[in-house]
Amino acid sequence: MQPTLSTKLQLHYYLQDDLHKMDALARNTCEAELLAIIQEVACILNAHIVIDSEAWKEGGLRDIWTLTNANAGILSVIIGVVSLIISNVPATDPELAQLQKEDLKLSILERKARLAKLDKEIKSKNITKETVNNIVEIVDNNHKIVTRKSNFYKKLNNTHRVTKIGVNGLDVEGKDAFDEVIVDRKEFERFILHSNSLPMIIENEAVIEIISPVLRTGKHKWKGIYNGESINFSMKDNDFKNDVLTKKFSFTHGAAIKCVLHIHRKLDEVGEVVITGYSVDTVIENGHEGTFLETTQGKNHRHLKSLIDSQQDMFSDYE
Repeated sequence: MQPTLSTKLQLHYYLQDDLHKMDALARNTCEAELLAIIQEVACILNAHIVIDSEAWKEGGLRDIWTLTNANAGILSVIIGVVSLIISNVPATDPELAQLQKEDLKLSILERKARLAKLDKEIKSKNITKETVNNIVEIVDNNHKIVTRKSNFYKKLNNTHRVTKIGVNGLDVEGKDAFDEVIVDRKEFERFILHSNSLPMIIENEAVIEIISPVLRTGKHKWKGIYNGESINFSMKDNDFKNDVLTKKFSFTHGAAIKCVLHIHRKLDEVGEVVITGYSVDTVIENGHEGTFLETTQGKNHRHLKSLIDSQQDMFSDYE
């Protein structure tokens, strides 16, 4: 990528038989997903931009968007970053579990710190390829970007007239700021997420105030309050369920449990993390009005956890 400043992003659709038309709904969907990626990158860079659409051009089909309302350096960085995000073919098929691990490597504070170091370069007019690559590394595993990119290529993959796409930046006069990067149709599939499930969160000492227990057999869900919010959850602790059914434990106002809570999540169609359900794996303590008593399975769980933690501490000495 050359350091020439760009203020316009060009998406070039290459079509079968050199046609100059494609399905309008598919094109509109692709545009919406790409615009969402641009806006997300701008948001991460704390830039409030305006995107204007230029007249369509032929030669295949070309969409051009002009970015304004920020200095030329920031606009050029956004265009360079989006171009790489769209055109960099993943080394392997994307899997959400792996993406989640990668995303967790950079906390919000770490991201802000790294972006702060790049801020001077971003706001200057001396944009280098290294600057753009560093920002891509920070933003490329963003859930919203990954999901929008998957949506973009899923639509293209189902639009059979499109044989490949090209993406690049243009300068103010509409000339190439850097060479067009091509993504062939055979690569589209590699950008597409085939699962929207995320690794579940495990809370080992979650406290749930019981609103409505299940006092009969079956797969009915319990109702409680967790972190100030009403939730429905599945009770997976069979020992505790049996104790409830045999009336070893009773529930009155103020009843609560301390438990291992599994929080199940997924990405929605725009990349937002949404909770799909809760399940209690083990009831560690049963309580009433702040007084808790440890259950047998809770004692076993804590013993096993302490053994695992001590082993991890032992091996950490060798790191």
